[in-house]
Amino acid sequence: MQALTASIQLPVSPETAFRVISDLNTLLRLSPFFTLTQFASTEQGPPKQGTSYTVTLDYYATRRIETHNIRVDAFEPNKAISFAIGDGALKSISCDIERSGGGITLTQTLMLDAADGTVMAGSQNELHLWMRSVGEYLKLAEGRSLLKRLLLRFMDRIWLKLTLSERNIAIIITKISILEIALLLIVVVLWNLAMR
Repeated sequence: MQALTASIQLPVSPETAFRVISDLNTLLRLSPFFTLTQFASTEQGPPKQGTSYTVTLDYYATRRIETHNIRVDAFEPNKAISFAIGDGALKSISCDIERSGGGITLTQTLMLDAADGTVMAGSQNELHLWMRSVGEYLKLAEGRSLLKRLLLRFMDRIWLKLTLSERNIAIIITKISILEIALLLIVVVLWNLAMR
C-alpha cells in the first residue's frame, strides 16, 4: 500500500472547504480523469461517519467503467474526512484542512494498492491536477461577488454534469469561437484602415 499526497493553499474558510470536500458527488465530478456516471447514497442529507455510497466511474484514458462501494470512515467537521473504497487499486481518499494565514492548506491523500512506478507517477500527476480543479472550485464556492456566484451555479448545474468528452468538445468550440471573433475584429479594423 502506498500513499500519494498533494497540498494546496487557498484563501477560503475551513467551513467552505469542508462543505465541498465532504460532498463526494462534487468531489468526484471535479476529477479531470473520470466521469461520474452513477451516484447513490444510503442516506439523505450531509454525510457522517459510516455513510455509504455506490458510484460508477467511467475512466477517460482507459475507457474502463467500474462501480465502487465507498464509505465515510473518518469524519471531523471542518477538519478532515476520509472515504474508504471497497474494491479496486484505489483504497481510500482522505482530505485534511489546516488553517494557514488568511485561509487554509488542503491536503488530499490517496492510498493505492499498486507497486508499479509508472502507475504511481501517473497517479501523482492526476492527484495534482485534481487538487488544482478542487482549488478553483473552492475559490468560486467562497466567492461573494455576483460573477463568482453565477459561475458556481453554471459549474453545478451544467459543467460538472457533462462527461469529460463533452467538456473537451465545449472547450474546443469555445476556443474556435473566440478565434473567429478575434479574426473578424482584425478584418473589420483592416477594412476600416484600407477605406480611409
